[in-house]
Amino acid sequence: MSTSRPRGRRPAGVAHGLLARDRSASGGRPPDPQQTTAVERDDQLGRRIRALRTERGHTLTGLAARVGITRSFLSSVERGVAYPSILVLRSIAAALEVPVFLLFTAPESNGIVVRKEARKVIQPPDGSLSYELVSPDLRRKIEMIIVRLKPGVDGSALAHEGEECALVLHGRVVITVGDVDYELNPGDSIYYDSGLPHKARALGEEQAEIVSAITPPNF
Repeated sequence: MSTSRPRGRRPAGVAHGLLARDRSASGGRPPDPQQTTAVERDDQLGRRIRALRTERGHTLTGLAARVGITRSFLSSVERGVAYPSILVLRSIAAALEVPVFLLFTAPESNGIVVRKEARKVIQPPDGSLSYELVSPDLRRKIEMIIVRLKPGVDGSALAHEGEECALVLHGRVVITVGDVDYELNPGDSIYYDSGLPHKARALGEEQAEIVSAITPPNF
């Protein structure tokens, strides 16, 4: 795969800040590979992680230490033997200073149209939540994703550079920004500084669906 870096990549040092936020969200502990259900199988995921790690000059031991996982687990991920949780995947992306979706797709431009069946999707096998990339690639100024949450499911807390605008398409949700909760119904939207920790939780008995525009691309 090409390893050219996408526009909007985090400046040096931001990865450490994101990792610190991830660890803060888990009580100061490094991310646990088994903390949440692993992402669904992607035969190219490990190869992409290895390619990005090599391009950036990280050893297996060095990258594992930055992420807070063992060298053997990272090696298993790169070989396609093990699959990380979404939390660990986010921490790997932060340490490599790339958006999470870059681990699932090549950085080259895919034109201007994205067919529904061609969307890149990140989700655990149980389908409790999912993230779909609906913008063509990660080389634009805006990244757009659809987040789906089953009833009662909490998305993991995020914090990343930039700004975000989220629109609730279906269901009822509580979106927490910093330490403030905002209850939103279908058609409601919210705009916030995405440098603040934020997450969504589905309410009621209906699956929640949220479309979110992020600038610069960071997820």
